[in-house]
Amino acid sequence: MTDRTPKSVATRQRFVDEALRLFRERGYEHTSMTGIATAAGSSRANLYLYFGAKSQIIMARMREIETEVAELYAELDRMPEHTPAALRDWLGSAREMWMRYATEFEAINQAMTADPEVLDEWLGLIRRISSTRIRPYRDCRNADDRADREVHMVTLMMSLERNFYFLYVRGHAEREERVLASLARQWAVLFD
Repeated sequence: MTDRTPKSVATRQRFVDEALRLFRERGYEHTSMTGIATAAGSSRANLYLYFGAKSQIIMARMREIETEVAELYAELDRMPEHTPAALRDWLGSAREMWMRYATEFEAINQAMTADPEVLDEWLGLIRRISSTRIRPYRDCRNADDRADREVHMVTLMMSLERNFYFLYVRGHAEREERVLASLARQWAVLFD
């Protein structure tokens, strides 16, 4: 990795931005490192100073948005109640984030099918976020009870991710309100 001068930061960001654009236009598997370098107006050798593979570009972007994803789930700890109606409002915030990062989530989804390290990183992100929550685990009686609740939360997060992928990335929003109401009811069970 090169020094973190303003020029270096800008170059790195240009590589990430162009890679995401190409992943959206051509698909992850049909985008080469050479294509990314060319689109960014640079050389392949320069790109390799920053990223050794396409998967590293995706994982770098995942790490950049992890704080915002974690903050979304941290809202659950601050909510005064976890009724389906309150959780439906929370899902509205989740929807806004998904719309903001639709390109990233599409690229992540494509990369997970091609590169196991991207899948491992995404699952790691989900597990890190779920393990740091407090509210869902407050009433756990023992370590097994907490482990069961943590797995429950992870499955809910994965379901949310999959449903939002189809609703907001792939554009299958015909029954959006019903899907969101169903998701809110599922999340409410976690806090019962």
